Amino acid sequence: MRQTLKTISAVTARAPLVLFVCLLAAGIPEVVVARQKTAESLLFDLKSPQPERRRDAARELGNRKLQQATPDLVAAAADTDSGVRKEVVEALDKMLDPRALPAFVTLSADPDKDIREKCLKGIVHLYLPRETGLGARVSKVANFLNPWSDEWAEVIVDPGTTVDPGAISALQARLQDSDEEIRIKTARALGILRAKGAVPAMLGSVRDDRSNPVRFELIRSLRKINDPVVAKDLMNFITYSDSKIREEAVFTLGRLRYREAVPEFARLFERESSQPAKSVDKAYRERLLDALAFIGDPAAKELFVKEQMNTDDLLRLHAFEGLARIGDPAMVTDVSRNRLREKDQRIRTAQAYALYRMGRNEYLDEVVNALSDRKSRDVARQYLVECKREELPLLYAQIKNKDVGVREGLAEVFGLIGDSNAVPVLQELAKDERGDIAAYANQAIRRINARMAVQ
Repeated sequence: MRQTLKTISAVTARAPLVLFVCLLAAGIPEVVVARQKTAESLLFDLKSPQPERRRDAARELGNRKLQQATPDLVAAAADTDSGVRKEVVEALDKMLDPRALPAFVTLSADPDKDIREKCLKGIVHLYLPRETGLGARVSKVANFLNPWSDEWAEVIVDPGTTVDPGAISALQARLQDSDEEIRIKTARALGILRAKGAVPAMLGSVRDDRSNPVRFELIRSLRKINDPVVAKDLMNFITYSDSKIREEAVFTLGRLRYREAVPEFARLFERESSQPAKSVDKAYRERLLDALAFIGDPAAKELFVKEQMNTDDLLRLHAFEGLARIGDPAMVTDVSRNRLREKDQRIRTAQAYALYRMGRNEYLDEVVNALSDRKSRDVARQYLVECKREELPLLYAQIKNKDVGVREGLAEVFGLIGDSNAVPVLQELAKDERGDIAAYANQAIRRINARMAVQ
């Protein structure tokens, strides 16, 4: 019995070697066998005279996410073999290590298009939130996020995120890339990173680039960056021949609240509305009224009064939003009367918001309660984010609401507003174990702290 135990012990001790020999004998590919190598041997292979070994080493270091290898991989970015450089970029992207940035910056100008594209993604990934699981659901960002998917078109870095100027310069240079797809992805990356320093170059590309998809991404990214200086230039595109571009230009100018656009937007809306029904560009017309509503200029009041009776739900919605942002108390009776017969939950929320803005404070409760309704929560969130500083105490008092959806929505709203006075309220919400309330609250606290750190 004792001899048997010794034999078993000896075989167990040699198990890694036995497995290695068996894999070789079975003809298992070298990359599988390489997984048995130590980190030190992989780093040694990264300097091998054989390109295949260097590629395999870089790939395996990335698969293992060994951040201790980041400096060696950055050095390997100068490899003369394009296959090695490609594996290096992919490995560094998996590391999510800020020390990888110099390699991404250098290789963003690589002759190989695939490498340049991977560098764009690598730079973006360095600055996106890295939560997984519950936190990722809240952030709508995961480690394997594809920033080029249109599903993620509205993704931006968290407030307070500082992006290295070298990263912005590297991306900006790619606006002149010979490949259209690279330029499209560069435009999107600059928006995700809120690259304000690249705005002049982006405006130049909007004007000069011959690709409409590039122009579209640039205009959308300029909206994310939210610098009003671009508004005058974008007015040149509100009647552009490409429908996506003109709609995005109108949408962006609305979100920038560019009041100088109001007369022209109103004129274009009336012109479009006067067309025969089959000829009306409904999407364009809706964007025009949405932009006017977001700007909320009293000069458009009569247009909103007329459109509040429109049979088109979206136009009716924007009409009440416009009246809300103008906030004329004289409209209380009209809006209240219309609300009695309104069935659409989003529009009822917009009407409640209008009444609140017109001085009926009790309607704040209805806007807040709309956060728990799937149909109305998006518009309700937008309205609440617009609360003025002096109104915030009323909003903070709403955490007494027991509805899980409402409390989740409030936590997200507080983070988007970014007022430091919300931190004690959010700390209270973070104790709530129901739904995603704690996750939203903790995310909001991080956002507020990050914003305060850069002020």
